[in-house]
Amino acid sequence: MTFKDPQIALGPALSAQAVQAAFPLIDRVRYSSPDLQFATKAIGKPREVMVPTRHGAVRALIYSPPAEDVAAQLAAGHKPPVHLITHGGAFFIRTPGQEDNVARYLASEVGCYVVIPDYDTAPKVRFPVSEQQNFDVFRWMRDQGDDYGWDAGRMTVGGASAGGKFALNVALQAIDAGEYVPLAVSVEYGAADLSMPDSQRTSPKRRPLVGPWMLRLARETYAEAADVNDPLLSPAKHPRRAELPPVLILTAEYDTLRHEMNALAADLQSNGVRVTHRQFAGVDHFFTHTKPVEVAQAAIGMIGDLLRQAYSDPMTRA
Repeated sequence: MTFKDPQIALGPALSAQAVQAAFPLIDRVRYSSPDLQFATKAIGKPREVMVPTRHGAVRALIYSPPAEDVAAQLAAGHKPPVHLITHGGAFFIRTPGQEDNVARYLASEVGCYVVIPDYDTAPKVRFPVSEQQNFDVFRWMRDQGDDYGWDAGRMTVGGASAGGKFALNVALQAIDAGEYVPLAVSVEYGAADLSMPDSQRTSPKRRPLVGPWMLRLARETYAEAADVNDPLLSPAKHPRRAELPPVLILTAEYDTLRHEMNALAADLQSNGVRVTHRQFAGVDHFFTHTKPVEVAQAAIGMIGDLLRQAYSDPMTRA
């Protein structure tokens, strides 16, 4: 298999591949401070598994809650719940380990398993491969509760940046398919409407993290030749979005993506979806992985609160 989808032009493909290759080092240097690890219990190294999807098998990381927490939940009559994290990366970065601090916090403080798939991205693939792979991983998780020890009746999904869009996609694909729907969705500085003109993606910051070059590269690679009004590409346009479960939407004052996510929060609320929405002042995109520590901790804590509430509702098990 070639390194790029044949419909993606060589120049954008090479640019996306270069960023993809460089990001693991950038992540270790800039976005992996131990000050942003908020788990209070020891969480072991994630297990690596291969998950079958309609587009081929993908690697996934599985974080397990502490053994004593698993034992306590089993003694209480139920297995631990499980959360799917669809990592971000502008549709062309594939570093699932970037969500390590969030995964460890949730495994430690919520007591859930956490699965992070290393789904295919541009330039190798184009829309809708990532959306479909992430949904296939969610379906696999639903089927694997007995083998891996989690409660397949208590499942949630969340993600940051492009991963936030994929988290919404997972829930909406489940709704469309008439299958099990996650109990809650968390979206951190996500994307939801790829039809929004770049001229509307403004920021008070002179050089926001998600700038014109990144938006253009995403369009020229992953979204190349795609209809930006397709509800699978732009979940804000999905006709059944009012059927979503409780949604947490976290945005940032300086993030160019905040406009579409703030609009989605208002739209979902007006359509009867239970939405928790907070915009953090004085920060940009990726604030769950950068300082100030108090912002990252508050945001990740809100994800934990969403999951606890979803998992504890006795009416949600199925």
